[in-house]
Amino acid sequence: MSESECLPTHWSWTMPCFQPAPELYSFMMHYLHLITTPVYVITLVALFKETSQLFQKYKYYLIVHIITNFLSEGYVSFMWLPRTHLPYDVYKSTGILAHLNFSGVFQFLLLSQFLAFTGVPILKMFHYRFKAVVLYQSGKFYTNLPTFGIYLFRFLIVMHLLGFIWSMADGQTIVYPKNKMDELFPKFLDLPAEIRCYTVFILAPEDPILILSVILWGVLCTIGTVMVLTSVMLINQLLNKTKNLSKETKKLQKMLVFSLLAQAAIHVIMILFP
Repeated sequence: MSESECLPTHWSWTMPCFQPAPELYSFMMHYLHLITTPVYVITLVALFKETSQLFQKYKYYLIVHIITNFLSEGYVSFMWLPRTHLPYDVYKSTGILAHLNFSGVFQFLLLSQFLAFTGVPILKMFHYRFKAVVLYQSGKFYTNLPTFGIYLFRFLIVMHLLGFIWSMADGQTIVYPKNKMDELFPKFLDLPAEIRCYTVFILAPEDPILILSVILWGVLCTIGTVMVLTSVMLINQLLNKTKNLSKETKKLQKMLVFSLLAQAAIHVIMILFP
């Protein structure tokens, strides 16, 4: 029997694959929202009832953050619901988008859009806390670094979005992963047949738009991390140097900043752990 006859042929690149995810995995991903969703709803109701004028801008950032966080988690748990095939660079969608026969490339790049846009309100909240502590003065360049980072982050998000639109409009986007699969199967005959599914994402380094999007996303993550850590360090340093604030006020400001840092860390874990 020739090698080509050993390759799986009962999966078509153009036909949808409706294999469900393992029951325990689906249960954990779905029913976790029974805990998180009521918390989101209660928090949103409390925020909308808050009428303090001093809290309006920060309240807006919190509301946007909660909504984007909820949508991101819902996308991963219900729309995408990925399965891995280690040690290969493959994600197989088993969620709603797989049943609707969306391509694996589209689903993966859409996830990166959700994660990128989720970072905006988080950074704005840190920036708000930074401005609440720092009085901008001419000649002090370091106090303007977080503001510069916000503008750079926004610019790169727009570029990332344009890359996503370009990728979806380019017919070659589907050809690259198909060619990658065609190369992979002759080398590893024990690969599961469902990896040939149209709803599977496989990393294709030959795709310049995909690689550019991944690089931009990595840069966004780096900028976001640097901005958060820099803001926390500068706020802590400036509070320690400030002499016209009481100890109680300094303690409150530090508590707010570190609680925001913990909130951002929990958010990252909730998105990346699944």
